[in-house]
Amino acid sequence: MERASTMLADVTVPEIKQVSVPGGRLEDNYGEKVRIGLIALCDDVAVDRDFARMVPDDRVALITSRILLEQPNAERTFLEMADRIPDTVRLLCPSLRLDSVVFGCTSATSFIGEARVTELVLSARQGVNVTNPGTGAIAALTELNAKRVSVITPYTTANTDNIVRMLARGGIQSVQVSCFGFDTDMGIGSIPRNAYVEVARNTNHQGAEAIFVSCTATKALDAIDEIEAATGLPCVTSNQASFWHALRMAGWNEPIAGFGRLMRNCW
Repeated sequence: MERASTMLADVTVPEIKQVSVPGGRLEDNYGEKVRIGLIALCDDVAVDRDFARMVPDDRVALITSRILLEQPNAERTFLEMADRIPDTVRLLCPSLRLDSVVFGCTSATSFIGEARVTELVLSARQGVNVTNPGTGAIAALTELNAKRVSVITPYTTANTDNIVRMLARGGIQSVQVSCFGFDTDMGIGSIPRNAYVEVARNTNHQGAEAIFVSCTATKALDAIDEIEAATGLPCVTSNQASFWHALRMAGWNEPIAGFGRLMRNCW
């Protein structure tokens, strides 16, 4: 510290002038129409990237905070996240208006419970809309009139089983289910985008009214339009559905192109 202070003392600083904002007019921060707070898993590279890609313009702002999830993914590690949710919410720009908060983990929601996740978020930030990928997916599939779905997950069979049960509690029946068997977010994030397209293309979706790709850590967002073209079915993903639900609850009603029928039509 003494060395740093000495170095600073040797710097010649010109006169510093405080100036006025030209015209004297200030404006609101980004997100004048909608501000979304996102709780992202510490090892999830995809979720905030995907949310940012879906932001239509500067009228929508995204504020992200990270939460610890120990690896590998399992019931114990998901449940242990619950106690960390309130403190993570408190880091979401506490001085700024927020409209919606998204808890960004599908599997953890299925173990902790949708209602409990909402309760924990509201304990730290009252008055906001709260959603998560499970609640968002059920709302999205219901809006698409899809009560029977094909499910694709990157998870183990055990974690996939819990997703199917969460969908069933929301009135969504799974008629075909496929999973890749991964139990870490780094592993999930390594699955190529095209893998979801190929599984969707090669699955017999008889009886299904939509396809649901679970998990916020996947590369599936950019595959949605291709999956829909290949199968003729609407495709819903965790990130797309939770972002859509957060926007819709906050009053957004304008189509967003490039991310499936849900984002184009369901406002």
